[in-house]
Amino acid sequence: MKNIYKIFFLFLIVFGITSSCDKNENFEILPAKESFKITTPSSGSVIVLDDTNLSNKALFISWKSTTATAGTYSIEVAETGTDFANPVVLGTTESVNFSMTVDELNTFLLDIMELKAEKATSLDIRVSANGEVSQIISVVLTPYKVEYEEFYLVGSLTNWKPEEALAMTRLDVNLFEITLDLADGDEFKFLPTNTSFEGDWGKDPNNEGVLIVDGEQNLAVYAAGKYKISVDLNTFTFAVVEIIPPSNIAVPGNHQGWDPPSAPLLASSSPTTTDYEGFVWLDGEFKFLAPNDAGEFQWGNVDWGDASGVNGSYTQVLVADGEGNCGTANAEGTGYYLVKADTDALTYNLTKTNWGVIGNATPTGWDSDTDMVYDASSKVWTVTLDLTQQAAPDNGIKFRANDGWDINIGDNDGDGTMEFGGQNMGVPEDGNYTITLDLSNPRAYTYSLVKN
Repeated sequence: MKNIYKIFFLFLIVFGITSSCDKNENFEILPAKESFKITTPSSGSVIVLDDTNLSNKALFISWKSTTATAGTYSIEVAETGTDFANPVVLGTTESVNFSMTVDELNTFLLDIMELKAEKATSLDIRVSANGEVSQIISVVLTPYKVEYEEFYLVGSLTNWKPEEALAMTRLDVNLFEITLDLADGDEFKFLPTNTSFEGDWGKDPNNEGVLIVDGEQNLAVYAAGKYKISVDLNTFTFAVVEIIPPSNIAVPGNHQGWDPPSAPLLASSSPTTTDYEGFVWLDGEFKFLAPNDAGEFQWGNVDWGDASGVNGSYTQVLVADGEGNCGTANAEGTGYYLVKADTDALTYNLTKTNWGVIGNATPTGWDSDTDMVYDASSKVWTVTLDLTQQAAPDNGIKFRANDGWDINIGDNDGDGTMEFGGQNMGVPEDGNYTITLDLSNPRAYTYSLVKN
């Protein structure tokens, strides 16, 4: 339809230029004469449009003139009461009548006249030719609201190919939404179908947040990130909102009474990522819970569970709707787990861990671990052990899980906060020590050596 109107209005512009030149050089528009009058429709006619028969004739205008004999007539409209201060050309013709289908007239009223759908508006109509103008008639028109069943996003991220356009989710009548990742430099617009660019929508360069179909621009200049893009075709508006992932998600469950505020937390690896990690004592079933805008954890916020939807059958695939509880049945039962979850990729993973101390400062050296014991009340791992100071570069101890190096923690900066795969921690002097490993603060793991 958009292309039809481009051709249609190019036709109008050509005739408009001709008429404008004639007007400026030869004549001025004169008052209406009895010999030049609109015969159909009669003034005061009411036309209510609907979408049942789009190709039916909706508006038929005819006139007679014995003096305006030039080849082209121009049909102009303006809102009643504006005295044609800003007339809009409805069409031109060399005949003495003009008509529009339901589809054509409705599109003209909504897109060109920018009338409100389902609201009656009075428009004045006149016909001019050869510098003469007919009398003015008034017609009350009510356009219908176009209801879109589907809507698509197309752009650089889909190679500007309609067939690769991304389908938006229909939330309600003419309300659509999509969440996606944009890269620096990405541009996009919207399509009513994924078969061609006909009827494409872009932003109005003169009105922030408004969509138009003629003179539109691509939506662009967004920083790389995840965005929720919303379109309201009832008001022809759009919104692009960057989604900033929360820095933490909670893990409520059997292990702590399903109480969100006191649930252990997982932390993201960076401010823009959705992969979360932390150590949690698990005892049966649990879920993942996002905070609200105030950073509070409570039921009613977005939560994720296992995609199986059946408690006891765990897929390690997450969903936010129709989910079941996650669980440890596919792991190793009650215990202390390294828990990983990605709320974008919608996956989670459990690795049961038992922690120990290893190093040349311990009696067993680098050959085997000395097991630590988990204290559920203080949520730390402890062991009392004789340690000896050793020479560099292998001096010290490290912590590792399950007697292997797959999960090990050391202190790169010597600041008491450890990192996965970090460096050895030194022993200040020989002696008997209480060694404590605290993994309760996700991605901020700490330890202490207290000489007894």
